[in-house]
Amino acid sequence: MRRYDKSERRDREELDARLDALQPSGPRRIRRKRRSNAGPMVLGLLLILAVLVAIFVIYSAATGGESGSAPDKSARVEVVKGDTLSDVATKLEGAGVIESAFVFELQARYEGYGTEIKTGRYTFEPGQDSGEILRTLSVGQAVPTIAVTIPEGLTIKETARTVAAESSVPAPELEEAARRTDYGYAFLENPEVETTEGYLFPARYDFEKGVTARQILDRLLGQYLLETQDLDISEARERLDLTEYQVVTVASLIEKEAATPDEKPLIASVIYNRMQKDMPLQIDATIQYALKRPKANLSLSDLKIDSPYNTYKNEGLPPGPICSPGRESIEAALNPADTSYLYYVLEEDGKKHFFTNNYDDFLRAKAKAGR
Repeated sequence: MRRYDKSERRDREELDARLDALQPSGPRRIRRKRRSNAGPMVLGLLLILAVLVAIFVIYSAATGGESGSAPDKSARVEVVKGDTLSDVATKLEGAGVIESAFVFELQARYEGYGTEIKTGRYTFEPGQDSGEILRTLSVGQAVPTIAVTIPEGLTIKETARTVAAESSVPAPELEEAARRTDYGYAFLENPEVETTEGYLFPARYDFEKGVTARQILDRLLGQYLLETQDLDISEARERLDLTEYQVVTVASLIEKEAATPDEKPLIASVIYNRMQKDMPLQIDATIQYALKRPKANLSLSDLKIDSPYNTYKNEGLPPGPICSPGRESIEAALNPADTSYLYYVLEEDGKKHFFTNNYDDFLRAKAKAGR
């Protein structure tokens, strides 16, 4: 019988332990040093603190000092149906009512005004902070307004009557204001320009009750500038050899003569083609403008009226616009169709014109239409 040997047992255990240590996939009990969680916790607390400080700074800026960049004058902002909070904030910033649309929108959402903005036309006075502005917009205490729609092709007198019919400003007062040019617009500083004829831009307007004639005129003139600033009318001086005033004059002729929008570039081409050939324009609308009272049908004696606006007697353009044209007519004056047309006549149905460069064809079309 073999005798039990403790030293042999210890050797075997040590051998087994070493073999186990060489097995990479085998279970190993490794005693790890315990890490501290203090670092991530401190980092998280610092991050939260930084966010809170940022919110406090922004909110303090919004509620404590947010005001317009033009504190010496009131500003008007219109909120229409469909405007989002972001849209309203952008309008306020653009009008100089607030300094930052982002800060204003952040404050509005934080204070729960995100869906409380009411439509209307508002007037904000200098020094109003954003909190007061938000309360005004949420209550909806907009300035009472009157809506006026000015169609394309109206003269000064017709525009004055249209506005007067919807406002408390008398037509004679509006007409008198429209015959002045001291509104501070560069396009009125041309020596040729004697009135605002041609520049009272046709559109739908909302005017505050109690508005003055001069304020109305300033708004219409400002709308012309807004609508035409991307058309580069000044470029026409080189390409068409026309001043801005002459471009507007051509556009006014187009506005009065065209039966459809598609005809406008064609009418423009006839005007320019006849000018290049030193032919009188012979546009009936200029005779109507020269007459004290427009007529449904012009007589032969009407065509002989002594007026610089008589384009049957005088070559070239009339002295100025005969109405205020819309944007499409101005675009047509700047971009005439490439044609050789010299004549046009309204067809029998009155819905469109017949265009030609042949005089005999023109006479036949005129006889057919009974004109």
